[in-house]
Amino acid sequence: MPAGSAVWGIDIGQCGLKALKLRAAPDGKVEVVAFDLIEHPKILSQPDADPEELIRGALDKFVSRNDWQSDQFVIGVPGQQTFARFCRMPPVDPKKVPDLVRFEASQQIPFDMDDVVWDYQTFATPDSPDLEVGIFAMRKDLIRKHIDYFARLGITTAVVQTIPAALYNFCRFDRQEEVEKGTALVVINVGAQNTDLVIVEPNSAWMRNIPLGGNSFTEALVRSFKLSFAKAESLKRTAATSKYARQIFQAMRPVFAELVAEIQRSIGFYSSTHRDVELKRVLALGNAFRLPGLQKYLENNLTISGGVLKPERFSRMAASATINAPQFTENILTFAAAYGLALQGLGLAQINANLLPSELARVVLWKKKQLYFVATAACLALAGVLPWTRNFLDRQALASAQAAEAQKVTKQIIQEAQRLKTEFEKVKSNTADKDASIKQLIELQQDKALVPQVLALVYEAMPPASLPLADVKTPADLKRAVESKKQPRTQRRQLLIDSLGIEYKEDLATADITVASTGGMRSAGPQAGAGMMVFEATGPIGARGPAGPSTPTSTEGAGFTVHVSARLLYGESQSDVSRFFTSEYFPNLRQRFAQANLGFYIPEDDPKDKTKVYLHMSPAPRQLGAAQSSTVARGGLDVMTSMGPPGGLGAPTAQTPANMDPVTGEDMSTDWVVEYAFKIKKGEKPAAAGKKEGG
Repeated sequence: MPAGSAVWGIDIGQCGLKALKLRAAPDGKVEVVAFDLIEHPKILSQPDADPEELIRGALDKFVSRNDWQSDQFVIGVPGQQTFARFCRMPPVDPKKVPDLVRFEASQQIPFDMDDVVWDYQTFATPDSPDLEVGIFAMRKDLIRKHIDYFARLGITTAVVQTIPAALYNFCRFDRQEEVEKGTALVVINVGAQNTDLVIVEPNSAWMRNIPLGGNSFTEALVRSFKLSFAKAESLKRTAATSKYARQIFQAMRPVFAELVAEIQRSIGFYSSTHRDVELKRVLALGNAFRLPGLQKYLENNLTISGGVLKPERFSRMAASATINAPQFTENILTFAAAYGLALQGLGLAQINANLLPSELARVVLWKKKQLYFVATAACLALAGVLPWTRNFLDRQALASAQAAEAQKVTKQIIQEAQRLKTEFEKVKSNTADKDASIKQLIELQQDKALVPQVLALVYEAMPPASLPLADVKTPADLKRAVESKKQPRTQRRQLLIDSLGIEYKEDLATADITVASTGGMRSAGPQAGAGMMVFEATGPIGARGPAGPSTPTSTEGAGFTVHVSARLLYGESQSDVSRFFTSEYFPNLRQRFAQANLGFYIPEDDPKDKTKVYLHMSPAPRQLGAAQSSTVARGGLDVMTSMGPPGGLGAPTAQTPANMDPVTGEDMSTDWVVEYAFKIKKGEKPAAAGKKEGG
């Protein structure tokens, strides 16, 4: 059903025509677009009535005062003219269900199968393998008679449904909260000639037609008071306000009793075959329940716990002015069947069987697709014209001067492409030179991150200083920290790196990392400020220390030598400096360089070539003696320290006296000038080496 389209549900009964026009609304509800109630001048079953003429008159009036041309129609047929049976099927393959139902229908329907239109609806319970099938049938001549009433006016019928099935669809949609597992709702729809009894379960249904209705009450009054049918009908409708109300109800009492007895008999039969189902409530429908006393009489004689309820409104209709109209609210009991019919047209019904003859159903289907056929034909015609039109326009364009110029440019582009293709083929055949250049470019990029990583690790290895340097951002901050701490420079444990040099070695084993005070490193000088570093990659480190070069015993492969020049603000003697480096700084440095995934590491010592630690002291101003040296096995690390005025740190300026810190104004003659060096090898550290280091 297209969004926004509307459906008419038409119920033509003995007393009048009931029509309801619905369309889908938000939140799972429906909207009443329009309704109509047209009463026949006479009841169709009256002896002097012409049913066909009365029905035609009601339909003529309907089409004259309603907008219906673009809407879909679902019409209902009386339950007494139809056949309905419900039976259980054994668990079978779904593909075999139609054949099994067809056989069951031929056994159940009491007419020749060629003379009826039939359809079926399956009901499945989620927790049960059994399948229940409802079979619905009606004689073809009766269906055609109903359809002809509408066809005469140009109305195309989309669906033909029985009134009891429409009542079931109404309850399953509008009263769904009252239909729960293990319970059932009893619907009693009292019509003019017959009463439809429908028992509604969540996944099943049961229906029976009782040949008693509103006319039965009228006929009782005809017999009791010797009146005409028309006068008796009028007396019945005004019984509640008549001064003869007691006599009227006394005359109708036998019909009350007979109707209740038939309903009790039907409910008793149902209960005997559905012992696990509790009958929850009775829903009273039809204008016959406007008779005072009928509802109460049923409540007193039917043993159903929920009692008998006459609905005063439909719960799943969206609020609108239409459903609040007095004519609608006063006759709400008669619109339930039309409601259920329209729901099936909207695709919101549980029973979707359709008794429309197959040949007429095909006409309806083709009519629905007519618009698509017209659109398809138009598209085909357009598709046939477009290529010819495009070809004509292309020829016109190619004949222009602009097209000639474009062709010339195109030829030039093609020639250039051919030339480039030829050059590409030549280059493709000789790629050795290009490959070598590409490899060189790649190699240049391989170790570009090594220098920053080494610099970071050397810095991270420094032991914590005794000054609170975490918040120091400017020279002024540093001066305030020094003044607040009031700690001698020889106790601050600060290592200020002045310069760092890295040199690549093809054979790391032959590389000499011995350092001397006159080596190739240069200091930034005091004027550069505390902690400032000058980064440079130097050549050979210069003069070797007293021990001379070490002689390798094995080839280590390619790597780098790292030389660091720094000042140490710690220690009163050279032993203090030696302990600082050997016990704190160098272990930290080794730990940093032993991390995984660095791409380099500090190699292990050769047992025959111990690393040297040189301590050099200048003669001024502390006069601790000549240069001294000592040897410490530190695996890949050499250190040289100089004590005294930082002569290697640069000459003093006119504003800054020699040996005075330019930031704090302190004497720097107690600082130690230190140089140390170590090797790093490319690659990941071997596992065996890691175990040795850990030991």
